[in-house]
Amino acid sequence: MENKSIWEDTVHIGSYPKLDHSIKTDVLVIGGGITGILCASELKKRGHEVVLVEQKRIGGGITKNTTAFISALHETLYQDVVHKYGYKYASDYLRLNLMAIEEYKKLRQKYDFDFKECPSTMFTAMNDDVILKEKKILDSLNYHTELIESLPLEDVSIKLGIRFNNQGRLNPLKLINALAEDLSIYEETRITKLQKNVAYTEKYRIEFNNVIVATHYPFINRFGLYFLKLRQRISYIVSLNHKEIDGTYCSIDSGLYFRGYDDNLIIGGYDRDTKEPCNKMFLKRISSLYGFNQINYSWTNQDVMTLDGIPYIGKYSLMRKNWFVATGFNMWGFTWAMVSSKVLSDMIEGKEEIKLISPNRSIWHKQLFINIGTTIVNMLKIKKPRCTHLKVALKYNKIDKTWECPAHGSRYDDNFNVINDPAVKK
Repeated sequence: MENKSIWEDTVHIGSYPKLDHSIKTDVLVIGGGITGILCASELKKRGHEVVLVEQKRIGGGITKNTTAFISALHETLYQDVVHKYGYKYASDYLRLNLMAIEEYKKLRQKYDFDFKECPSTMFTAMNDDVILKEKKILDSLNYHTELIESLPLEDVSIKLGIRFNNQGRLNPLKLINALAEDLSIYEETRITKLQKNVAYTEKYRIEFNNVIVATHYPFINRFGLYFLKLRQRISYIVSLNHKEIDGTYCSIDSGLYFRGYDDNLIIGGYDRDTKEPCNKMFLKRISSLYGFNQINYSWTNQDVMTLDGIPYIGKYSLMRKNWFVATGFNMWGFTWAMVSSKVLSDMIEGKEEIKLISPNRSIWHKQLFINIGTTIVNMLKIKKPRCTHLKVALKYNKIDKTWECPAHGSRYDDNFNVINDPAVKK
């Protein structure tokens, strides 16, 4: 069993130069994951001059560890959105995600990234009322779904499920590799300071008219209050030898999710906040279902979660009209990455921000006070080592052998090299 994702063995990502002189551009994109790459690609297609910078290697962070579901079915989000904001916002949520899926279908006509159109299913073995409520809301939004009572997954129980047809799945690194070939990219180029129209590296400057921060977790703290509005969750993922299954599947009971890739079955779940103890049960659970010897890859990924379960895509801050951000995708990164590319390109060209996903919407949610409490408690702890992001005391994860920030989710290896942002240095 290898401790890396299955995608890392499927494609060799091309390399790009390090910035070695000061430059000017219309749009600067910071972050070389799928969100940044899609944003840069969309803007270039529209005729903009675009430069993308990545502090390490493109696709080498969160993107290489994703499961790459492309689905508008996000657990029970539609009933949550209706409860918090009403049917209008639920309709907007559905429309944006369906648009993203159609855009991926268009991309597959030009690029080979193992895109496969397939159904997406959410299911339960216990609480069918939740499934029926979600279907009722989707019916009211005039979106057709199907109820199902069986799965192509052995030893996985189901009482009732809801299925979206015509969704998708893909190989994330093949897509990044294909899109990057047409872009102006600088790797090993870390932005150390961002001003109104200038970004600074250690030696050089990049002047821009607009900037998109697509760094998974926003790294500028003095605007936007993202360190209060976000938290991070870790997912455990394995790939094992298995006959191919058609579709993607998510249990609302156990939190396990499944998808196929060739003759592999990819399974994720047992998510936890970085402030919570490491969970030892995931591999035991999978081994009990399929056998430990079947597992060929094992890895973790990290998702940024918002206060209300809806992403922040729009203006970075009301104080910076030409700064834009895409973050807080709440475990549905590939769908929202595509939405970000379209919405932020529209905004740079003068369209209004979409209220549903505005980063500057109300932050008055219960989770805000939980986030504040976690930050304060761990900042006041008298212990070392401390996170370089906001000097919060770190906790050691004995299972993964990583140091973790319980407040904002930064992770370091045993040598204190940064694995996950918002920290960017030892």
